[in-house]
Amino acid sequence: MILCAIEDINEGMRTAAAVFHPRRPDMELLAADVPLDRKLLYKLPKLGIKRVWVSNEATDDLNDLILAKPSEALNKAFSTLKEDFAAMSMQTVSAGSLRTYRQIIMDLMCELIANRDVACVTEQLIGGPGRLFTHSANVAYLSVLIGIDLETYIVQQRSRLDQHHARDITSLGMGAMMHDIGKSILEERADTEVHEIDMDGDELTDEQRDDYKDHVLNGYRMLQGTRAPASAMQIVLTHHQRWDGEGFPDMSGPTRNRIRGMQRGVDIHIFSRIVAAANLLENLMTRLGNKRPAIFALHELKDKRYDGWIDPIVRDSVLRRIPPFPVGGMITLSDGRPAVVITPNLVQPCRPIVRLLAEADRLPDGKRPHLDLAEHHELHVSNFAGEDVEKHLFSLVEDQPLSTKIVLESDSATKRRESA
Repeated sequence: MILCAIEDINEGMRTAAAVFHPRRPDMELLAADVPLDRKLLYKLPKLGIKRVWVSNEATDDLNDLILAKPSEALNKAFSTLKEDFAAMSMQTVSAGSLRTYRQIIMDLMCELIANRDVACVTEQLIGGPGRLFTHSANVAYLSVLIGIDLETYIVQQRSRLDQHHARDITSLGMGAMMHDIGKSILEERADTEVHEIDMDGDELTDEQRDDYKDHVLNGYRMLQGTRAPASAMQIVLTHHQRWDGEGFPDMSGPTRNRIRGMQRGVDIHIFSRIVAAANLLENLMTRLGNKRPAIFALHELKDKRYDGWIDPIVRDSVLRRIPPFPVGGMITLSDGRPAVVITPNLVQPCRPIVRLLAEADRLPDGKRPHLDLAEHHELHVSNFAGEDVEKHLFSLVEDQPLSTKIVLESDSATKRRESA
């Protein structure tokens, strides 16, 4: 199967995966193996569907690796949060909900670990209305994916715990699911969806801005008295506190003795730092247009204006782990040749290994050649699934993840101290 832009699909091609309504993620429009005729190819863009997975023999060997629809665990998180958040209002979170959230995160971890090398984040995130629970489910998905990638860094940052407990990221996922739970109070009061202040705060009045900032305290208070993990509660409270010490809430007033005040850098819990990054990325994806290629959001995340927002090691992990071009995605090279992505590149994500699709490129034995774009600097991706991406390509300075580098440096420093 190949992920193609609608305009690149010829009549008679067949769907390789189900097509869902972009505003109703639980509504299947087309099943797999449906022939695409002129009428469907006209109607799908009208519904906001830009790309479709189609069958293609050139990638039959990749079909078992490609994740062409949101995972079952992500869909379950979406459905559960939709039901729970609508009923919560000023109430606390029930013990039953916490057990359900824990199980969802454990299922999600199993799925992501099994598919971590080819996780197709670009097309797996849920879109559509119901922004609060849609956003919360997506942030949980991204947070767990990042957390799996940063295991050694998380263990180092939670050095007061034994390694078994330090590497357990279940509460990371739970906190990510509940990070905006305090907005349920705001939406109940305003009877409308609450948007991210970081993304469109300029449109808010001072009163709305102050109310918005209260959502982290509202969420924290909703969890008090429950059996929610302490680290999950920290996420709810501090996911808007930034690496440079900015952000909110400002707890320097009379409440300081009850809840820790403003934090910066590594003083912020590592789980809150991860959720802050996932939260920002998901908001960028949404602001730049739902279902637009992830490379647009990743390129913006790399911009200098976000240098002080999130832990640079976490940001480095996001830029490496979230693929700008998913496995199975159709691209056009800078020399005009069509190709399909077959292997992500964690060193330089915008330079994956691709398989050439043009008949003229076939080898004498009939096989289609592969190109490692990391070794062919004269070439680059110019178009992905119908979108011009040349201005959004980015490169990373380091040849290895910053998390690996920082952990190795820390281990070396420890050994030097012990031998001194």
